[in-house]
Amino acid sequence: MNRPTTSRRPPVIGRRMFLAGAGAVAGSVVLAACSGGGSGSGSDDTPASAAKGKEAPQLADLVEQGQLPPVEERLPAEPLVVEPNDRIGQYGGIWQSAFNGPGDQTGIALSTMYEGLVRWVPDWTGAPGDEEIIANVASSYEVDADGTEYTFHLREGMKWSDGEPFTADDIAFGYQDIVLNAELPAKMAIDKNAYSSGGVPATLRVDDPLTVTFVFEQPNGLFLPALAEAVTLIVPKHYLQQFHAAHNPDVAALVAAEGQDSWVSLFALKVDPTMNADIPVIFPWKTKTPVGAGTRVELERNPYYWKVDPGGSQLPYLDGVSFQVIEDNEVMLAGALQGDFDMHWRNFNTPTNKPLLADAREDAGFDFFELTPSQANRMSIMLNLTHQNPVLREVFANKDFRIGLSHAIDRQQLIDTVFQRQGTPSQVAPREESPFYDEEMTTQYTEYDVDLANQHLDAAGFSQRDDAGLRLGPDGQPIRFLVSHAGVTNEADVLDLISGYWAEVGIDMRPEGIERTLLEERRKANQHDAIAWPAGGGVDVIVNPHWYLPASNRSDYAQLWAQWFTSGGAEGEAPPAEVQQQYELYRELQQTPAADQQEQLMKEILRLAAEQFFHIGTVAAGPGYGIVKNSFHNVPAAVTDSFRAKSPALTNPEQYFTQA
Repeated sequence: MNRPTTSRRPPVIGRRMFLAGAGAVAGSVVLAACSGGGSGSGSDDTPASAAKGKEAPQLADLVEQGQLPPVEERLPAEPLVVEPNDRIGQYGGIWQSAFNGPGDQTGIALSTMYEGLVRWVPDWTGAPGDEEIIANVASSYEVDADGTEYTFHLREGMKWSDGEPFTADDIAFGYQDIVLNAELPAKMAIDKNAYSSGGVPATLRVDDPLTVTFVFEQPNGLFLPALAEAVTLIVPKHYLQQFHAAHNPDVAALVAAEGQDSWVSLFALKVDPTMNADIPVIFPWKTKTPVGAGTRVELERNPYYWKVDPGGSQLPYLDGVSFQVIEDNEVMLAGALQGDFDMHWRNFNTPTNKPLLADAREDAGFDFFELTPSQANRMSIMLNLTHQNPVLREVFANKDFRIGLSHAIDRQQLIDTVFQRQGTPSQVAPREESPFYDEEMTTQYTEYDVDLANQHLDAAGFSQRDDAGLRLGPDGQPIRFLVSHAGVTNEADVLDLISGYWAEVGIDMRPEGIERTLLEERRKANQHDAIAWPAGGGVDVIVNPHWYLPASNRSDYAQLWAQWFTSGGAEGEAPPAEVQQQYELYRELQQTPAADQQEQLMKEILRLAAEQFFHIGTVAAGPGYGIVKNSFHNVPAAVTDSFRAKSPALTNPEQYFTQA
């Protein structure tokens, strides 16, 4: 389990080496400033760094005016060196993009806000183990032989975007005052289990101002993947402590001034960089105009960003990012068709729209990049097995009922009419390229057979029908329920067809498209009948298990069971014995450092998931797509499409650049 630090250290440039090259390019900084450093100058064959200097022109101007320290003082002693996806870029330009507005700011974070102690490699595949994890904010790390102690070494001289030092105190605050707080994790959707082993949270030891060690009573074999996914620990203590009740006895005055109902709500607002422009960050760009403050969310360059290109020039290349608020995906599509976006990959990029975009790309000056799927399914229907209504709970909990609904779906018609003949019929299951692939789990109950569907629905005990042909539930009333969705992709089109299929077998299902924020509120409060959503866990099975056992607040098919698990039994509702067996196996997996043993335990969890058949899948996803302007560079030809891996921030957007 020992991991030598040499294999976990990304390339670095020492401050002495940086200074040696800085003088040679001092004159070219002025030239770059005069030309604006933007797109349209120079040949694509000429390395832009030869003339651009070691920092962005506007930062060089601020240094000259005495408003900003010299770049060598803003960088850490050993900046992290980012290898370009294609070539060294040039400074200048704004990345034009879009999102749906409040409730959809996940897209902003996935594009620009991925900086943890460790991170996934840019070409992440979701392979089991931690071979795809590298040091990031931490310059290096070590893990002891039994997986109980994780030590992280921070970068000397690294700073927040306001110039304040980044130290071990920030990590300690993030862990002790946020993760271990009794109230904040639930408000901030933090999975405390990731920081525990055997039900006992880790102890954090601050060894010195640049070294922290997490100590577990029992091995935690999933701690590095958890850190690679989450950035919870990276918060500025010097700013946030004023909003924390344990650090500010007068916090009630701030709560009242901000119109919040508690210090917890205030803190959750202030810690979110998409909602708060004042919070210092360590991302390539800092928020200038937050969500809700206008028709765009604007990000601007972080002058203290701690990464450089191979030539020693401070990143990012781009001056900023602009996300236009577009609530209607058809309007967003229209913007894409006319070339409004530099690089974009969400909300409008359905299979149905691709032919339209293909026809427009030459005139609009963009092309496609591939989104390599990591999803298990294009759309899963998650009936609420812990429904507040006892009648619907009894109906949904009946496995024969779920099997009958599954057999009633004509998946091939969905593929032919909605998904442009791309994909295969599938349940929610690991993808074929995953070591966890199981053909039986993938294909069970996917055969379109109305007679078989009716047999299972009869066997479930719902053979009686009313005069309209609707099946009657345990209360003697027709079985009716809503399937809610937020229009993330093609849910509306798919559910319209499925509503017809299920009507044919006597079930009244009505699709309900609602605003994403409202959907989030309902599911967290367990106030939904069912939810349709693209299913993850196709390749990142071990670190994204909630599609196969209700282990997080994303387990929309059993929120109360998930609450019971994540709270250690203090909240929610105890699940059936079969689900508790899955929990025991997953706890054992968490405490197992060896990847081969983790794999065997996960296979047993998946076997039980296949038996339980928690939710209903539709179609396994083929490759997706995004669009990128021809003048926007260093975007890979293929980008892994994964929420867990934080795509596309996974691909180092700090090295994207514009050049005509």
